Amino acid sequence: MIIQLDAAEARVLGALVEKSLTTREQYPLTFNSLLLACNQKSSRDPVMALDTDSLGRAVQSLIGNGLVERLQAPGERVPKFRHDIGKLLGSDDARLIGIMTVLLLRGPQTPGEIKTRTDRLCEFTGTAEVEGLLQELCAKAEDPIVARLPRQHGQKEQRYYHLFSGAAAPAAAPAPAEASAAPARPDALAALEKRVEALEALVKELGARLPGDGQPG
Repeated sequence: MIIQLDAAEARVLGALVEKSLTTREQYPLTFNSLLLACNQKSSRDPVMALDTDSLGRAVQSLIGNGLVERLQAPGERVPKFRHDIGKLLGSDDARLIGIMTVLLLRGPQTPGEIKTRTDRLCEFTGTAEVEGLLQELCAKAEDPIVARLPRQHGQKEQRYYHLFSGAAAPAAAPAPAEASAAPARPDALAALEKRVEALEALVKELGARLPGDGQPG
């Protein structure tokens, strides 16, 4: 059975992995740096506003599951934190780590989006390689860690999501324009017909009055 993460834990783990790959000189992260990484507005979906208490609880839970380690060298005033995402994935494959990082930080995505967003994290030869790896992860006989969402109306590519936070609810497909407009059509026509009838009656009334008004008294 795979470990289940809540939204805060997924964000903390994803942020730690991302920073370990993109800002190596600042990694491991202090608590304050980790808070900023979790709440940053770029490369995050949704944008979160974790406070120190919620971050602390998430970090402690991840430490308890062996996914985060707290470090404090002699002489250092503040502790730092590093990830062990390899334990979660059962692999140290850089491509898998890159894919999972963007899925943890940004939710369901297409293979093309994942290819673009992992450019600083790992290397892929193309979108086909990303899709092939995603399909392998979906097809694992025991404990698959990735799944596909049904293709939505108007979308060419299917989106993939990680299963460490349970099943993701597919976004509602937008209703076709004709379907949304159809119910209002009879009412609109009826109102227009009433206005036309009223105007016709007014024209007839004016037409009947004009000859009499124009005769000499």
